[in-house]
Amino acid sequence: MKLFELNFAQMLIRYYLMMMVIVIAGFTGQWWLAGLGFFMFMGAIMGVKFGKNKKAEKQAGKMITMSTPNELKKAS
Repeated sequence: MKLFELNFAQMLIRYYLMMMVIVIAGFTGQWWLAGLGFFMFMGAIMGVKFGKNKKAEKQAGKMITMSTPNELKKAS
């Protein structure tokens, strides 16, 4: 989980999803569901991104694999 990693389009989509949840909660009278909307709001505003950190993978660089002795014998 990384903070402030969302682009504007993803943030806008999360905001609209949060508004949909709150409107549905208001019409159905399920106010606990509106409370869940608060956490969705905070996640959208703070730009929380879930998943792998691709920047760290790119910074690590390429992995070099070493040949085993058996592979060296086949090559020669």
